[in-house]
Amino acid sequence: MINNLITVKRIKFIQNYITKNKLDGYIQPRADSYLGEYVPECDARLKWLSGFTGSAGVILILRNQVVLFVDSRYTIQAKNETKNTGIKVILSSKQSLEMYIASNAKKCNKIAYDPWLHSYSYIKGILNIGKKYNIEFLSLKENPIDLFWNKDRNKIPNSKINIHPIKYAGIHSTSKIKKLCLYMKELNVNAYILNHPDAIAWLLNIRGMDLNHTPIVLTRAIIFSSGSIFLFIDSSRIDKKIQRHLKNNIKIYPKDSIIKEIIKISKNNNKILIDPDNVSYALVQNIKSKSTNLIEKKCPIEKMKSIKNKIEIKGAISAHIRDGKALAKFLYWIQKYRSSLNSELAASNKIDKLRSKQENFICTSFETISGFASNGAIVHYRVTEKSNKTFTNNNIYLCDSGGQYLEGTTDVTRTVAIGKPTQNMKDHFSTVLKGHIALASAIFPYGTTGNDLDLLARLPLWKKDLNYGHGTGHGVGSCLSVHEGPHRISKGSFTILEPGMITSNEPGFYLTNKYGIRIENLMLVQKIKNKNNKNMLTFETLTLAPIDINLINYNLLTEEEIFWLNNYHNKVYEKISNNLDREERSWLKKACSPHLK
Repeated sequence: MINNLITVKRIKFIQNYITKNKLDGYIQPRADSYLGEYVPECDARLKWLSGFTGSAGVILILRNQVVLFVDSRYTIQAKNETKNTGIKVILSSKQSLEMYIASNAKKCNKIAYDPWLHSYSYIKGILNIGKKYNIEFLSLKENPIDLFWNKDRNKIPNSKINIHPIKYAGIHSTSKIKKLCLYMKELNVNAYILNHPDAIAWLLNIRGMDLNHTPIVLTRAIIFSSGSIFLFIDSSRIDKKIQRHLKNNIKIYPKDSIIKEIIKISKNNNKILIDPDNVSYALVQNIKSKSTNLIEKKCPIEKMKSIKNKIEIKGAISAHIRDGKALAKFLYWIQKYRSSLNSELAASNKIDKLRSKQENFICTSFETISGFASNGAIVHYRVTEKSNKTFTNNNIYLCDSGGQYLEGTTDVTRTVAIGKPTQNMKDHFSTVLKGHIALASAIFPYGTTGNDLDLLARLPLWKKDLNYGHGTGHGVGSCLSVHEGPHRISKGSFTILEPGMITSNEPGFYLTNKYGIRIENLMLVQKIKNKNNKNMLTFETLTLAPIDINLINYNLLTEEEIFWLNNYHNKVYEKISNNLDREERSWLKKACSPHLK
């Protein structure tokens, strides 16, 4: 955590810059120029400036005021991390940055932004707000934070590029490129500007470690409908093996030459495809006749890679068996050493170490969330030496963790009792479990969206006037991003769920300053095997880890819910027990013991 005095000093640097350049404010988002969820440390400008470490947020720096906008996952965390800095934290669902600027138009006449860090659609939106409220939004040539952030700044990632073998990818890159080019020809576009490193990794069957938790290479590309590809990356990173893999149709260009190439393409009145929500404004701001030259569509690769092929599905199942072994050993360890010898940091380090021992493990899929008692109520809590809590009896521990394996990506949350839980804890946990089971056992027709299913997980909570502020589920990649689109299970998600998609199922409940509860499994969308319902879909749960029966009030569960839980635990024991030693296996049998109502 950054020292508060340092944060105040850094904010003053930017405020002086604003005043000196006759501006009223500057917008700094969490994003880097690739607009992904995760950013390398060298581009973590929001963290450097404010001390806020969450994965989503945007700060507005005015001459005499600083406002940080975050979603409901980060309200507690943001307030804790920016305490005594003068930063005001606002929940973005109550008032967005754009609403705030519009309602304070008199003191926000000139607001600057870095065009690399915002999408084309976002800048179009704020420029329209500017016209309506007479506010001037100015594109900067250089990020003001970069003028001051020199000392202790990490180097730009330069990891080794690896081929993702066909035995894990399932489909050759040439086939993927052909499919993309057919789509482009249908749209009558000549080129596609691709600003998604994860989409490029999937398309070309390459992986890297430019990010700590996502095995990708930070690069951009221009795809032509002819099948040619311009890849913008330091040529020194392309060895002979990668060059052979990439084929002759892929040409390597310096990473900073992409704007020049885009301008060249646009001069010939070529139609250029972009995803307006995921292409940096800087890449297209110099294109003339945007309304005629730019074709705006959602990234077609997102949909392609979200539907896993047979090899990727097989890999996901295999990865979850490996992951289940680590999880069983971890949960056994928690129960064995749940005395004061244990802590959030010790537990976080333990699960990470156990995963690292599994075959084909690459890295964790995100920074482990390890929250005991009140820290568990912070949805995306990150333990530090300062915040670390030692376990004490009669409370709850929440652990959200995941791994990247060559054959798949995992993400799982388990909430466990430390000592004897209170009746309220058991009732809250059981209510969350009811929602989890309702979604996991859903049967639904083709055409169903995440928006349609979200309420299944929430209804048991709503009946008790309870809720949670985050989405119920997110898509998951295959040895790629743990948070993958385009599908989600949440309000406002209208992507149709299709067989082969993987999604999380993670309802929760968070009692501020007390404890947090979340139960998360990954699930595969698949056709139902029952002949009577051959046009219907359902979920197959992939995650293999016992759900803490010590936290269940079985009186709140129906016979059908108990039947689902018993079946799930039977599957966990059957798939995992042979990978454990005798003591661990004995513990797992007890943890998975069926309840007879």
